[in-house]
Amino acid sequence: MEQVKTRIAASVTRNVDALRREFADNDHICFHLFESGAGEAAAALAYVNVLVDQSRLQQHILPRLSAQAAAASFAEAARAQGIAGPVPDLNEAVRFIANAGIVLFIEGRTDALGMSLPGYGKRALEEPVLEVNVRGPRTGFIEDLDTNLGLIYRRLKTPKLKAKSFVVGEESKTDVAVLYLADQADPEVLREVERRLASIRQNVVVDSAQIEEWIQDNPYSPFSQILNTERPDRVATALNQGKVAILTDGSPNALLAPSVFTDFLHPSEDLYEKFYFANFLRGLRLLTLFISLFLPSIYVALTTFHMEMIPTPLMLTFLSTKAGIPLPTFLEALLMEIAFEVLREASLRLPRSIGQSVSIVGALIIGEAAVQSGIVSKPVVIVVAMTGIASFTIPSFSTAITLRLLRFPLIIIAAWTGVLGISLCMFAVVLHLSSLTSFGTPYLPTLEWKRWREWAGRYVMLPIKLRPLSRREAMPAGEGSDHEEG
Repeated sequence: MEQVKTRIAASVTRNVDALRREFADNDHICFHLFESGAGEAAAALAYVNVLVDQSRLQQHILPRLSAQAAAASFAEAARAQGIAGPVPDLNEAVRFIANAGIVLFIEGRTDALGMSLPGYGKRALEEPVLEVNVRGPRTGFIEDLDTNLGLIYRRLKTPKLKAKSFVVGEESKTDVAVLYLADQADPEVLREVERRLASIRQNVVVDSAQIEEWIQDNPYSPFSQILNTERPDRVATALNQGKVAILTDGSPNALLAPSVFTDFLHPSEDLYEKFYFANFLRGLRLLTLFISLFLPSIYVALTTFHMEMIPTPLMLTFLSTKAGIPLPTFLEALLMEIAFEVLREASLRLPRSIGQSVSIVGALIIGEAAVQSGIVSKPVVIVVAMTGIASFTIPSFSTAITLRLLRFPLIIIAAWTGVLGISLCMFAVVLHLSSLTSFGTPYLPTLEWKRWREWAGRYVMLPIKLRPLSRREAMPAGEGSDHEEG
């Protein structure tokens, strides 16, 4: 429901009383009254003291305003200090104050003047934590929206870069920016992004993950359909590919839409390496994706139902290590997978200085102790370890979590139906991925010869001279002509 706007009264006292009611029981809202020569209220400044820059306010703004005695002089002094932004109504004044701003009411005027004066601390620019590159830019986003926008504008110095502002969250009033290149983004995708952002109904939005869940096509799928990234260089590249970026105040992650499945498997570092080395790593990631998802279930199925498919020397080795183990292979694999996930979760919650040591030492000790005590066999420990290491090669954390989640039902199905069950599950996963879309874009790109430069770039890294310069160049001639905008 659209909020009814409250007009600003010509009386400073009435405006101050209205704001006192809005910020009732809030000890940090401050009002500074300025009196005229006759002792009447000529102006009032409203702000939240823990949000604004107190040093600049006390040393520069308040002394200049206090030296005035007439309403007209207050307006001139305010403009001289940069307080010139129009605030048309009280609702906007409340939002302005809550967003680290100061608002000046002047007697006789039915509008107010505002100025953003943030004084809270910001985290310094650092290297991204999850998307670490060997080669390439080392700067990552922080929790300040203006800083993040500046990082994008530094990389795309063109007037075609557009940014639209939104406010989401009934109570949090979180600022959100939608960025796109006017000559590259699909207008239909852009309109759909704006429509879904406007449809968000949530009281408090503190991170981009909440927005992602609201606006993605299928929120009940375990696979994320919107890519999130900490890297400004990746956002700049994605914008040139026709994607739309969504930046949220308070979040160090940007959302990129539309996104396809291959986007979650290719880090930005591929752009900074030779194409043959990047293609080798892409093939390796596809292999480790398969290992991470299916290796434990395949081992359980082969050793439980299909021993004849295993070479005889290897089968004899498995049987010799299995001797004396009281648990079936299914329970061995399940218990070791659970133990590995517990160690991984514990290492994330511990301080960084000891978290990595605990995960490595804990895995070694538990694995060795389980084998020595005869609870699990050595091949199971090797399979689980290889699976865990393979999952670390997936660049997208959300995709890696999805694979870890699907691994457990696959193990159970493999212990029940063998290779046939794994094959049916693999078919179901591919079928589900084929049914997904991201803002109307198929999640699994189709192979069309006329769009070879577009889909080839999704699967393999072309030599730099053969790569399309932009989304328009990758599309067949005439196909994008009806999408031109601005």
